[in-house]
Amino acid sequence: MTTYAQIRDIQKRELESSAIVSLPEDFYQTLSTFLALKKQEAINSKSLVTIKEYENLRKIVLGVQSKREEKLVLLALRGDFALEGITKEEKELLKELSLIIDKSRQSIRSSWDNESSTPDDSLRVKLVQDVAQYKGLDNSVYGPYSAGSEQVLPKVEAEWLLKAKLAQLI
Repeated sequence: MTTYAQIRDIQKRELESSAIVSLPEDFYQTLSTFLALKKQEAINSKSLVTIKEYENLRKIVLGVQSKREEKLVLLALRGDFALEGITKEEKELLKELSLIIDKSRQSIRSSWDNESSTPDDSLRVKLVQDVAQYKGLDNSVYGPYSAGSEQVLPKVEAEWLLKAKLAQLI
């Protein structure tokens, strides 16, 4: 059986420690039953003190949950899977957070790996002849390029060089 004093103790330990406080796996189910009982007591008693106690208990529980979620986010960021002392719901949250973080990290890292790849509106070409400096259709200056060099050029410019047989597509 859970008591008000036990929940306050859990709250105090969560706030004082940077580590997640060890709880039974069924903590939230037990807590749900306890809260339902306290709510019914508050409704039946119609006592302002009992109602306030129930409201305060809900605030404490929400605070504990919030603090534990905060710690779980940090565990997920660190890649630390401290599965001891966390509830069934928290294990699922930690797993989901870790998957999201891993996916985000992979996406960012793959963009670093593709840094040298060409943008969608550019082509990578290898010059087969020397090309003197010239002004492109966008009024930018291109070249001079020597035969054998590789260049990433706007698609329009690259296509012009390809049609003139001055470059090959890579």
